[in-house]
Amino acid sequence: MEFMLDTANLENITQGLEIYPIIGVTTNPSILKKEGKVDFFEHLAQIRSIIGPERSLHVQVVSQDAKHIIMEAEKIRYRLGENTFVKVPVTENGLKAIKFLATENFHITATAVYTTIQGMLAMLAGVRYIACYYNRMLNCDIDASRVIHELSSLLWASHGDCQIMAASFKNINEITTAFSNGASCCTVPYELLETGLSNPSIANAVHDFDTDWVAIHGDSKIYDL
Repeated sequence: MEFMLDTANLENITQGLEIYPIIGVTTNPSILKKEGKVDFFEHLAQIRSIIGPERSLHVQVVSQDAKHIIMEAEKIRYRLGENTFVKVPVTENGLKAIKFLATENFHITATAVYTTIQGMLAMLAGVRYIACYYNRMLNCDIDASRVIHELSSLLWASHGDCQIMAASFKNINEITTAFSNGASCCTVPYELLETGLSNPSIANAVHDFDTDWVAIHGDSKIYDL
């Protein structure tokens, strides 16, 4: 089970790494747009500097024909390093590019996955992650949980090293449901992770513990005893 941060905000990434067990950062053109008119490679290089060489960085291509997808993938890996995952949408041209990039030992994340057949084809083409758009699937009346469950079952049967990465979340329930249905990784906006720890019941429990401690020990702490 893995968590990634689905953001390009440098402050959120820095704070997120201090608090949460994050193994990578995912980006796309829409996420980068939120940061304003930033220099593409310079901003991504700053993210790489923050997360270090051991965590994965996922960067999406923008070309739509196989030839130029491959050219962009080569530039992304050259500029950002070997542990950079190239995100390629699973279209006909995307799948064609994925097949070639897999033979060149690229780390590939299949993205814009809405259906089981998309994930199956990407899996067989050689991707490392299959990014299923959970909330967007629900908005299209697609059973996101079923798709993730089916792909997860197929991965177990194939004994490959591909993983299901669920993405596009709007609430915590979607995240936990994705995990329980077989996703091995969820990439989540920083703000949504924060809500997972902001339940009032948690704060009330901590307050009660503190009140009971003060009633016996006053302002002293365990390290004072």
